[in-house]
Amino acid sequence: MQQLTDKTAVGAVIIAKDTHRVLLNMRSPYKTHGYHWSLWGGMMEEQEIPKDTLLRELDEEMGFVPDIERIYPFDIFESRDKSFRYYTFVCIVKQEFVPQINKEAVGYSWVNFGLWPKPMHFGAKKSLTTAKAMDKLRLILDQH
Repeated sequence: MQQLTDKTAVGAVIIAKDTHRVLLNMRSPYKTHGYHWSLWGGMMEEQEIPKDTLLRELDEEMGFVPDIERIYPFDIFESRDKSFRYYTFVCIVKQEFVPQINKEAVGYSWVNFGLWPKPMHFGAKKSLTTAKAMDKLRLILDQH
């Protein structure tokens, strides 16, 4: 069983195989970092493991769980004081789709790899824009 820190969350980098574009959401103004582009995901609940949280959050935020062909563990961020942990997964889907967003988002966009919109949530920016992250994403894309 996954031990929870004070706060544990997950996020998804969703990539469509047919276009190699990434699906991002724009956070609602009532969320922290409102009107920032971010990954899909959210907070882990008691008794959940990260993958279960990922699937639950996708269903809550998109209205369904897309047909995911492959899930890759991608990154784990932990705050210096160890009070927050964030698991990032790469989810490969066959083709782009239209999410049915809830009140946590005001919009979504399929974006070209490397042409990230602004402003980006700091976590999404870290997950997508560092040289190490870009190299890992390219390796995953090359397999598809």
